[in-house]
Amino acid sequence: MRWLAAGAFVAAMAWGQVEGVRSGVMFDAPKMAVRVVEGVAGAAHLGAAILEGVEAAWVSPSGSAAVVRSSGGWVLIRGLGSGSPEEQRLEVEVERAGWSGGGRYVAVAGSGVIEVWDMETAQRVAQVGLGEGREAASLAVNDEGELAVAWFDGEETTLEVWRRGNWEELGRVKGRGAAGVQGARVALAGETEVALIEDGEEKWRMAVEGRGSPVGLALDREEVVAGYAGALVVFPMAGGDARVVDLEVEANRLERLGGGEGFLLRPREREGEEIWVAVRRGSEWKAYFVPAGE
Repeated sequence: MRWLAAGAFVAAMAWGQVEGVRSGVMFDAPKMAVRVVEGVAGAAHLGAAILEGVEAAWVSPSGSAAVVRSSGGWVLIRGLGSGSPEEQRLEVEVERAGWSGGGRYVAVAGSGVIEVWDMETAQRVAQVGLGEGREAASLAVNDEGELAVAWFDGEETTLEVWRRGNWEELGRVKGRGAAGVQGARVALAGETEVALIEDGEEKWRMAVEGRGSPVGLALDREEVVAGYAGALVVFPMAGGDARVVDLEVEANRLERLGGGEGFLLRPREREGEEIWVAVRRGSEWKAYFVPAGE
């Protein structure tokens, strides 16, 4: 397989042409574009488009690649912001995607399968069936291309990793859960608890006061960050008491902000909706509103 010029999209502007401080990029549904976040968190706004003609997108943590849908279907795009992006078409009708922390690998689920792709080589490195009777509620992949999935069966979530052609179960939580991975560490968050597994062994399991289902989970530096609708619950990687960061907005995801620091908590799906991100300031996490820049 090889990368082709992204002819179905409009490469609106290269990163180097955008003046001023940039703190990331994100998909903006009303404008059908991947746009630059100009300025620093707390004083940022959406600015120029670097890719247009986009119906949906998951942007990589590096900000240089994305899983994108256009009128022609789903594709992998690399070279975002270069002015000459390249694409690799997918056969999967993507329903969910998860990027590795460094942005080299991406896992996509849909059309009855989960696939893991290496963005450097345009090679699919894994393909497994979704099976029946359970939902891939959350996908996570590390920078070695190893896949972890939070499977939801309607009552509880089971965390499994795909290793040497087989699924290996690592733990379970009640309700719909979310998975996160960093190297040999894998975490699972549910409605009432969060667990961390390292090298296949559960290191700790901590209770979470009833906050509903998690909207996302990430392992960031030496912290496990669990996102819920009204709060971030942050555990030290080594275990111990959590810090709770109450949010002024109802978050609906916890995804790394493409090309920047922190997480996207809420994008806008239509005109008039608010965009929110979370960024670490020193040792604390804070949430900020990002104007659409219109």
